[in-house]
Amino acid sequence: MASYAFGAYYLPVHLWCRSRTPEAEKDIIERTPMTPKITTYNSEGFRREYFNSKSELDRLFEKSITDFFCLRIEDLMSGVLKPILPSREESHTVIVVTEGAYRTKIDFREYAIQADRIVIIPAGAVFSVDEIVWDVKGYVVHFHLNVLIGLFGNRLLISEFEFLNPGTYPVIHLGGSSKSAILNLLERLVSEFKGMHKPNSNIIHSYLYALLTELKLLLGQGRSESPSASHRTTSQFRALAHQRVKDNLKVADFAKLLHISPNHLNKSVKSITSKSATALLEEIKLIEIKYLLYQSHLTISEISYAMGYSDPSYFSRFFKKREKITPREFRDRIEKS
Repeated sequence: MASYAFGAYYLPVHLWCRSRTPEAEKDIIERTPMTPKITTYNSEGFRREYFNSKSELDRLFEKSITDFFCLRIEDLMSGVLKPILPSREESHTVIVVTEGAYRTKIDFREYAIQADRIVIIPAGAVFSVDEIVWDVKGYVVHFHLNVLIGLFGNRLLISEFEFLNPGTYPVIHLGGSSKSAILNLLERLVSEFKGMHKPNSNIIHSYLYALLTELKLLLGQGRSESPSASHRTTSQFRALAHQRVKDNLKVADFAKLLHISPNHLNKSVKSITSKSATALLEEIKLIEIKYLLYQSHLTISEISYAMGYSDPSYFSRFFKKREKITPREFRDRIEKS
């Protein structure tokens, strides 16, 4: 099967990381730049770009719920046209690999994905797959946030799924008592999606919620139905950090926006991610900076100003301190690749 991103159908293709588990650490290969130009797709746009329009998959997607699908990886491969260039997608994707292996890049890190791995690709993450691998098996679940909002009626309850935020868990190990439950739910979702009639939205909602709950338990995020105060605070901070990433705000600024003290914010983030609020904020900034460097039409100074830095020299020092190379050197690597 292909090391492919199935945006609207990513194939085994990404990962995130919060504080990484030992299993996730083994999956990280290296930080390497990808090829230039990052395109953001909705589900239909991604399918038009990377899938055969005459494939049997069209019949399934025409009758499906908008912005949702669940299929076996091997079924998706029949319509794949080419490897996936650096892209962003507006929906979330969960890939479960049961056989085979492939490599993928997510948010500028390369990962080796093996059997019994779950790849979580949040909406907005930068992903790519350079090489087609045909012998991978497993499942791909793709859904827009609106699918869950349709079940809950509001966005607040969705915050319990911390792992759907960008920059959390790219790859997790599928094992233990959760494995059979997760595979069973995936089979039910595939069966409902591939049926003769349009999928029943109530059934899809229920199975999808059950699947995400199993993933939450697998990640050890607790068994309570409501997220803890620390989870809510961290989720709100992460969301704000992405929304205001170009404003160059400090942790104290976000604490003020959240009506809490900087110390409270830092303790909450640390308890959930094992990182300081500052470290998490810097990770989010670096992902956006790398995204802009890939766009290539902006100068380093223009990127500095776009990210809220008035001093391009300080901006370059910030980048080099964390990446060990300058923004210019990072861009040069892109151009040479």
